[in-house]
This record gives sequence, structure tokens and C-alpha cells, in this order.
Amino acid sequence: MVVRGGDRGFVTRARRWLAHGFLMGLIAGSLWLTGTQAQASGERVVPDLRNDPQAPGRRAAVRMRIAVTLHVATMGDRPALDPRRLERAMRRANEALRQFGIEVFVARVALMPEGFAEIKHRRHRRALAGFAPSDGTVHVFLVDTVELGSLLRADRGVRGLHWRYRGLSRKLRNREYVVLGNDAPATTLVHEIGHLFGLEHDLGRQNLMCSCREGPQQVFTRAQGVEIRRGAAQFISRIRG
Repeated sequence: MVVRGGDRGFVTRARRWLAHGFLMGLIAGSLWLTGTQAQASGERVVPDLRNDPQAPGRRAAVRMRIAVTLHVATMGDRPALDPRRLERAMRRANEALRQFGIEVFVARVALMPEGFAEIKHRRHRRALAGFAPSDGTVHVFLVDTVELGSLLRADRGVRGLHWRYRGLSRKLRNREYVVLGNDAPATTLVHEIGHLFGLEHDLGRQNLMCSCREGPQQVFTRAQGVEIRRGAAQFISRIRG
């Protein structure tokens, strides 16, 4: 269990959550989906993302396995996002990504301090970057509410976003992450991962990169799959460098 925040009350609540099995259920669900071990300790472990033929639960077609760190925002005495939504999102992401030799798996779960359940403004998005170092994993923040607000634009509710730092600060260089809101459908995670790996929006309503996607089965095109593989390789190269 990675506990951040430092206040005694927060530590007490984190222990109580473990006792009730909320976060361990979240981890267990992700383990069932990927057949992979997850880290739930304060130890800084960088998963080896190289091609490992001995990795448990791995299909022959998978060439790149991408580790995910989950950051769970808190709302009083409960996590901000229903763990069942995460299970569906991880399953849906791997259904789409395995077609192109990529698999994502939960490597770590970290509790966030209070105050991050609502991500509404630019300052909130920049603050999340402090929890997302270039450590070999895709950082996914599970929150309650996501809005795109700034001083020049009215707030607009969204279900998820991909954020990448583009400024000059060395401290934040190469930092990027994904945010999921509590109302995000199962396809939002893989949509934002698509952005992280370099895909732009698509106008096809049955395409996973369409903002207004609909239909029984949204997919990536073959050309998008080529771009995803290239972007995933660049992501791994960037975080190793």
C-alpha cells in the first residue's frame, strides 16, 4: 500500500479500507483480468517491460506488456471510482490492444490524499503530475469528476483525459498520465491510452478514437494499430531513457 498525504487520519482511513477489502478487491480484479502480479507496497519497483517469455498469463501474440500505476482518489471513507468500472475498462482495453500485440496490466495501486476527487482546472491537472514520475508505468488517476476548465474557457465536463507536460520545467519533463472519471464508460481508458500512444480523434462512430463513439463494438483500424505499436515502443524507450 502506497499512502501519501502524511496525516494520521488519512492513514487510519487507508487501513480501514484495506480491512474492508475495497482496494484489495480492486487489485484482485485486475489480477484476474491480466494474470499478473501487482505491487501494493511502498517499495519503488520499476517493472521490466522487456519481452519476457516466462510472464504468466501472457499470450503468444503479445509483444509489449505495459505496466500501469493506479492512483485512487478519495471521497471521505471510500474510493472515488467504483472498482467494477476499472475491471471493465481494463478488460476492454486489452481486448482492443491485444489485437496489435500490446497488453496493459496493473503493477501498483496508490491511494491519493484528499482533495483530488474533482479535477476541474489547469492547476489541478498540473498538480497530478507530481504523482506521475517517469518510472516505467502508465499513470492512471481514478477520480470522481473531470472537467476541462481554465481562465479563458468555461468548464466542460468530460469522462476522461490524457495529459502531457509541454513546458520547460525539468522537474516535469516527460510526465504524462490518464484520468478517468466515475461516469466513464468502459471504452474511455483505451481511448485515452490511444492518445498516449499518439492517436488523434477519429470521426467514425464505431472507432475507439471517436469522441461520440457508439455501436455494438468499437475498434481500432489496422492503420491505427500500426501507430499504437509505434507509440507504445516510443513510450517504453522514453521512460527508459
